[in-house]
Amino acid sequence: MDRYLVISSDGHAGLPPERYRDYLESKYHKIFDETVPLEIKAREEHEKQFLIDDFNTKWRAKVGDGLAGAWDGATRNRVLDGDGVAAEVLFPDGITERNAPPFGADIGLKPSPERAELQWAGARAHNRWLAEFCQDDPHRRIGLAVIPALYDLDETAKEIEWAAQNGLKGVFFPSFSGDYDLYNHTKYHRIWAMLQEMRLPLHFHSGAAPNYDISQPGWIGTYLCEYAFWMTRPLWGMTFGGVFEEYPELKVCFTEAGGEFWFPWILQLMDIRASAKHTSGKLGDYYANMSMKPSEYFARQVWVGCSALPDEETTQSYYDIGIDRILWGTDYPHPEGTWPHTLDKMVESLGGLPEDDIQAMLGTNALEVYDLDEDALWKIAKEIGPKRDGFIKQAAE
Repeated sequence: MDRYLVISSDGHAGLPPERYRDYLESKYHKIFDETVPLEIKAREEHEKQFLIDDFNTKWRAKVGDGLAGAWDGATRNRVLDGDGVAAEVLFPDGITERNAPPFGADIGLKPSPERAELQWAGARAHNRWLAEFCQDDPHRRIGLAVIPALYDLDETAKEIEWAAQNGLKGVFFPSFSGDYDLYNHTKYHRIWAMLQEMRLPLHFHSGAAPNYDISQPGWIGTYLCEYAFWMTRPLWGMTFGGVFEEYPELKVCFTEAGGEFWFPWILQLMDIRASAKHTSGKLGDYYANMSMKPSEYFARQVWVGCSALPDEETTQSYYDIGIDRILWGTDYPHPEGTWPHTLDKMVESLGGLPEDDIQAMLGTNALEVYDLDEDALWKIAKEIGPKRDGFIKQAAE
């Protein structure tokens, strides 16, 4: 075929905040009505401090009603068609478009003991809406259930079962654990067993981090240097904890973590630590849970969702990570993503590479991760996918 199949590993969807009420258990309506205006106001204030308010205001004016694709299916499909994207993985949203799930059950999900029950309520509300949203176009929408897994594993198991029964294709767990048990803890084994048996991939996404004193200079630079650490911390916990050894068919994705510069270094570091050199031998037999090198587990069970891949000068990092490990993503509808210039970004990032490698990163790697109708997606790609010769011509220029 003369077109590429594109499956974006990083899309965000969610309702305008007040509309989540229809999907929330009625016993939470009163507190929802009281808190949602405060959450909206706090989110708007945080945006001014965390993001460049002027930049976002101008960008929103430029892209117009395309932002409604965060919750409107017709608009979203129009955007996907224009981007040449056949299907996409759907995470919850955060502060950028002001349509995050209630009670902190969003992309920045992190533990809050006093709000645990409410976070579960917000997560369930989002999951129930998302299941409906995906059922409207099940070939193109790969929905991920939000699971506040750190609190109650019985509730976690129940929500995973609900997600599988209602057509969602994976789960999103908090990566930042705070004072809660890390994912190397053996209590999570029954959850890993469920996900492996159900063939539901586990996802972590950048966003959550410790609280910063935003009144002090340099906090945003500190966050930008640290966020990848907090997002990928489960990787070494699960690796050294023997999770990948015990559950060899469990699939795990780490999305939007500066993959091009972060993961090659992390893989090298884990392999060095697992080699029990003289300098670390005194720390004990901490690698006893593994029969392979950490990088070998990674090459078997882990994928990196690279949103808005960097320019061609860093393409060597794709090969350092492993072409078969990379899942390309648009990050729609976020301004730091590729939309509305997705094709240009694709060519800038991947143009000139071998066609098979381009196709793997743009889409066919994702077919290994998710339970998708491959024939249906190729049919869509035949109509709207980016043309292969466009990458060759523009790369040559």
